[in-house]
Amino acid sequence: MQRLAFLVGLSLLSLSGCDMELLGQDKAYNFDFNSGAHGWVAGFSDYPSDNAASYQLESGIRALPGDSAKKGFYISGMNRSDDLFMYLKNHFSGLEPSTKYYARVRLTFLSNAGTDCAGVGGAPGESVYLKFGYADKEPKQEGYYLNLDKGQQSQSGTQAKVIGDIAAKDAACDGSKFAEKTVQTTTSERIPLYSDGQGRVWLFVGTDSGYEGLTSLYYKSVEIALEPF
Repeated sequence: MQRLAFLVGLSLLSLSGCDMELLGQDKAYNFDFNSGAHGWVAGFSDYPSDNAASYQLESGIRALPGDSAKKGFYISGMNRSDDLFMYLKNHFSGLEPSTKYYARVRLTFLSNAGTDCAGVGGAPGESVYLKFGYADKEPKQEGYYLNLDKGQQSQSGTQAKVIGDIAAKDAACDGSKFAEKTVQTTTSERIPLYSDGQGRVWLFVGTDSGYEGLTSLYYKSVEIALEPF
């Protein structure tokens, strides 16, 4: 089982805003990729694995563009399949066994996809959909697709919800400038999930792309709150 640093039952964290306020029984997790991966692992799906080289798949902790003193979790891929899913996953433990939780997330990342930009198949920003999901088994590609129901592009699935897109208002349409963006779930976008009999669950965040081009992101942080139902 992967190790991860976590904070439990805090009423204050770097989670600010009414949608991410924590109650006394909530579990809060704050991952800052400037100090490492913290157990998060990158994955890709919805592409032919026997032709992976043409998809230019890359990931790992890297220096941030424009600020080499800080780092983020970089993930990048060329969406030749018009369906590429790029994600980060982590295995959470220490929950109450066989218990229902509501999960909320806040993502802060750098994107070089501007707003209202044209692209092949769709916009490089608004047509690359951010998703937040869970699983009782490790998310991974099996055959062509992900081994769970994440939905398709702009559609949510039974195990993941669309929570936004990667269009950043201060980024350029030619991809030459990265800009920071934060996306967080609203109360209605909370994900209901069950921990397993040992108090464990997989969570993942990712992009489901309808843009037939190169998408590159630097995740700066992932903040998650789990609220017992």
